[in-house]
Amino acid sequence: MGAEVPKVLLPLIPQGDSILKGTVSVFHADPRCDRILVCVPSEWRERCEMELAGFSKVVIAEGGSTRQESVRLGVEALGALIDLAGDNREGVCVLVHDAARRCITPDVISRVLEGVQRDGAVTAAVPVPDSLARVSGREIVGTVDRDAVWAVQTPQGFLFEDLRSAHYAAQVDGFVGLDDASIVARIRPVSVVEGDRLNIKVTHPSDLEVAKRILDEE
Repeated sequence: MGAEVPKVLLPLIPQGDSILKGTVSVFHADPRCDRILVCVPSEWRERCEMELAGFSKVVIAEGGSTRQESVRLGVEALGALIDLAGDNREGVCVLVHDAARRCITPDVISRVLEGVQRDGAVTAAVPVPDSLARVSGREIVGTVDRDAVWAVQTPQGFLFEDLRSAHYAAQVDGFVGLDDASIVARIRPVSVVEGDRLNIKVTHPSDLEVAKRILDEE
């Protein structure tokens, strides 16, 4: 993104709410959501606490040097919260979401939750509509059957103990996954549920305007 702050602290419009605050607000409004644990770099913790001060369900936790480490630390922190509350870990559903996916909708969240209840482990995803080619350098060397290819999104939903066990096993084995679905898939099957093509991940400066237009049309 080339910004002076983490991209999720950028607003979609000047003087507007940050991407982080907007994303958290969608989950916070869901009555099925009990806690929202946000993993942040230590140097940005105070700023994130200020951004999210008005959300009663939010807990800030320190992340790691990689996305995978941040999720693992977040799962450990969540486990401590569950134990502190005296709740039973069994049956607890955890959704892992990229804060940069500001255009997440309640419908996608519902499909992921229903998928976890049905299958135990799922990820939001959408079928790939484009032709796909294998390329070496700049030369096409083959094609990929797009009928078997889905573009993976977040949220990804899991039972707490499956997610915890999978991250522990990955740490022990030195396995680095593309996302949490690939980490959990090492210990159990993971299914896909329908995501949303508008559930974009804000990555480049031009994505800020795209996300704003999507939200303006909702």
